[in-house]
Amino acid sequence: MGIGLESIFLFIVIGALCTAITKNIYVDIMVEQFKNRGVYNEELSSSTVRVYEVFSDTEDRPAVTKRGNSVYPGNSLDIMVGLTSEIEIPLVREFISFFAGGHAALVMDEFEDAQLTGSLSSWDIIETSGLIIEQEVLFSEKDYWGTSEPYENVIGLRVKNLTEEKRKKVLSTATSLIGDPYNYSFIANTKNTTYCSDLVMKSYASVGVNLNKDGFTTSVYDLVVSGETMISYYHHYDSDGVKSVYYLV
Repeated sequence: MGIGLESIFLFIVIGALCTAITKNIYVDIMVEQFKNRGVYNEELSSSTVRVYEVFSDTEDRPAVTKRGNSVYPGNSLDIMVGLTSEIEIPLVREFISFFAGGHAALVMDEFEDAQLTGSLSSWDIIETSGLIIEQEVLFSEKDYWGTSEPYENVIGLRVKNLTEEKRKKVLSTATSLIGDPYNYSFIANTKNTTYCSDLVMKSYASVGVNLNKDGFTTSVYDLVVSGETMISYYHHYDSDGVKSVYYLV
C-alpha cells in the first residue's frame, strides 16, 4: 500500500515541529548557561539597567560598543538576533517566532569598498527586512538593537576562530549583497534574493562556516545552535521595563 499525500504531509509537519521544539529548548539552555556566567557590576548598573559581565579566556574583544553612558550590543562581525517576530497579527506573530524567530543582522567593521560611499565601522550593520519600505539588503545603524523596541530579548553571537583574512572575506561578501531584493519565499531563488538570517549565513558560508546545519531555510535559531557560534551578548526587559544585560568583556 502506497503512502498517501496526507501521511507525507503529516510526517513533514511532525518533523518540523519536533525540530523547532528542539531548537527552542537548546537556545533557552544556551542563554541560561551564558547568564549564569555573568558577574553583577554594581558600578555600571542603575535603577533601570542591571549589568552583568561575562569573562572569557579566549575572547579579547568586548561584545558591546559604548557611546557615552549607553551600551549597545555587538562588535565587528558579531551577529545580532531577535527571537520575536515584528509582525503584529496575533497568533501569526507567535507562530513565526516559534518556528523561525524574529530578525538577524551582521555588525560591520572598519572597511573600505570601491562600491561604497564612505567607510564602515562597528556602529554600522547590514540587514534586510520584508517589513520596511526598502525591501532589500542595506546598511543601517545598530542603536535600535540596544532598546526594548522592537526586541525585548536580544542575543549577540560571535563566530569562533576567525582569521583576519576570513574577516575581510566575510565583510566583502556581505557588502556584495547590498541591493539584493528580499526573499519572501525563503526557499526559491536564494541566489538572487536574500532574507535576514540568509544574509548572515551567506556571508559566513564564503569562508566555510556553516550556520545552517539542517540544510533547510536558515532560521534565527539555526544561527544560534549551529555549533559555529557562541553567545557573546544577551539582554532582556522585565515587566517593569528594567533591562538586564550580559556581555563578554
